[in-house]
Amino acid sequence: MNIFVSEYLCSGAWDLTDAESGLLKEGTAMLEAVMTDLLALPHFRVMTVLQQTLSLKSPLIVEALQTGRLQIFRAATSQQERENFKTACRLADCVMVIAPEFEDLLSSRTQLALDCGATVAGSALKAIQLTADKWRLFELMQESSIPTIPTWQFSGELLRSAVSFPCLIKHRFGAGGLGLETFQNDDCLQKRRNQLRSSEEQFLMQPLLPGKALSTVALIRAGGREFFPVGEQQISWKQGFRYQGGTIPADVDARVLPAISDLLNRVCDLLPGLAGYVGFDILLPEDAPHEPVLVEINPRLTTSYTGYRRLTFDNLAARLIDPDTDFPDIKWKQGEMIRFQPDGSSTLLPQSESRN
Repeated sequence: MNIFVSEYLCSGAWDLTDAESGLLKEGTAMLEAVMTDLLALPHFRVMTVLQQTLSLKSPLIVEALQTGRLQIFRAATSQQERENFKTACRLADCVMVIAPEFEDLLSSRTQLALDCGATVAGSALKAIQLTADKWRLFELMQESSIPTIPTWQFSGELLRSAVSFPCLIKHRFGAGGLGLETFQNDDCLQKRRNQLRSSEEQFLMQPLLPGKALSTVALIRAGGREFFPVGEQQISWKQGFRYQGGTIPADVDARVLPAISDLLNRVCDLLPGLAGYVGFDILLPEDAPHEPVLVEINPRLTTSYTGYRRLTFDNLAARLIDPDTDFPDIKWKQGEMIRFQPDGSSTLLPQSESRN
């Protein structure tokens, strides 16, 4: 079987700014991890598109290049990358698209693959479009009484009546925390609003709620849903938002886990187009630590994959590419915790040691 794995930021399709360089490290880590897992399966051949200067260092990837099981298309320009993308889609039996939500990238790349006649692993296009739009997603969750963070469109009419401090603004279509800013008082917020006046409809405002930032994954396949162990996100707010990886499993009261499962099942019931690897960001509010609220949904591979794959001897990528096979439930390593970084590096620790 020929598998095409497309990671947008690694492919040469986007000229990254200095502020976005961290996203390239995350993208490279995800790409290398999932390609390594696919190449561990002898019946798969893998293709990808890479920018000219990017190299992958996994020994299995290097070996696969030498034996011909891996084909890398190199792209010097965005136009060349697009042509390579379409060529690989036509050659592939299955395509995995990994792309951020900003600039409508995840949905547009999925649409391009479908236009090429490809079978795309993952969520349906409508589900991708809905979850990428954080305002539309909030409205749907609110209409369905799904607990989530209060959200307003960033407009002058609402600011003074709705805002409480500290608060944050973020892109309506965002990923990786880009564009997320926090504010401690009205003067700073009003100053920023004046700077964004011409594009304020592209931003949302939320209270900055204290609590524990969690994430997990639903593997959604023909036979049902399988939820991964809940992890804790490591986030720094010292100089704006900075994602620093996470730990799996999270140190949370076991009594809250059923509430998280119930929340995710309700969300998945509302969005039947979700499929494959779907990441969920969750908050346990400080003032209601047993009442989880939904933050965001990422209908694609997330950085947490680099951690989850080390917590099991099962090959997670096989389940992503082959949704129809009746795999047994994933067996997670007991008594161990993984700490993973955005660049894909990770440390496996006994759980007792990690609590100290």
